Amino acid sequence: MQKPSENWKRIRQAALERAQRTAIDPLSPLYDLYLGVCAVYLAGFLHFNLFERGTDFTWFTACLLFCVAVAGALVPVLTGSVLTLHFASKKLERLTQE
Repeated sequence: MQKPSENWKRIRQAALERAQRTAIDPLSPLYDLYLGVCAVYLAGFLHFNLFERGTDFTWFTACLLFCVAVAGALVPVLTGSVLTLHFASKKLERLTQE
């Protein structure tokens, strides 16, 4: 079996780098978004479990409860997205290193 030609190696390398730039790099802010959503969810969870709540229900508490509920709904969705992005990025990196 013949070895790949130098031209083939250069084309393959260029295609992998382009795939990295067009598919993986634009989605990298997803990591920061996931970190922020997890932080909001954890902070809200700790706030509602550890601090005493009075009988009054204020606008601040309502907004905080809404934000924590939205963050709680986003955590599982973003977890799947971030894991898929991570594994795709690592696979593309391994292919580029060959």
